[in-house]
Amino acid sequence: MRFLALQSKDVIDASTGCKIGYVVDLEIDPLCQCIQALIVERFSAFKFICFFKGPPAIVIPIEHIITIGEDVILVHVECS
Repeated sequence: MRFLALQSKDVIDASTGCKIGYVVDLEIDPLCQCIQALIVERFSAFKFICFFKGPPAIVIPIEHIITIGEDVILVHVECS
């Protein structure tokens, strides 16, 4: 799967069903050359108000990913 395909998917918390955001980057281990985590920009309806602050992001370890579907990525984290 290509990174562009991951970027187009919503990241959803499986326990609450809330939308966390979108994949913006990957954390890769240089030694084993495998993905360690997804970096997700949090979804915010008020993003346009806080344009002076950088976008809040959350790092989701690969162990917390349940499944990657056609439209969404289900993970085990808490929305805050």
